[in-house]
Amino acid sequence: MVLVDTSAWVDFFNGHASAEARTLQRLIASDEVIAITGVILTEILSGLKTETQATKVGDLLSVFEYLDGLTQQDYLLAAKIYRTCRGRGTTLSSTVDCLIAQLALSRNCWLLTKDKDFQLIKKFFPLKLWKIEA
Repeated sequence: MVLVDTSAWVDFFNGHASAEARTLQRLIASDEVIAITGVILTEILSGLKTETQATKVGDLLSVFEYLDGLTQQDYLLAAKIYRTCRGRGTTLSSTVDCLIAQLALSRNCWLLTKDKDFQLIKKFFPLKLWKIEA
């Protein structure tokens, strides 16, 4: 299962020819299970300008596996991710990325992302980042 982060979805929906968007396109065409979660869905939809766009994109995303159900322990561990990175000299730009990373870790799934925070998290946690195909 591949959890797809906001950064890859944004490139994909905006038609940007990034390696992440091309990788996502190949994943959609494959038999790989693609997942999304609430915070990613919220980030994507909050960036759209109209309700019509939000409804259309929300409907498109509804066909993918929905991961949720973060526990209190997941929130505690997400905070630990942030503190660990900061304590080792790396300040992350978003605590939301820590929640996404913790979800990927706790569900043992891959993460497709363009966001550099996850590369930083991977230095200290066994986060599985999906290989980006050029």
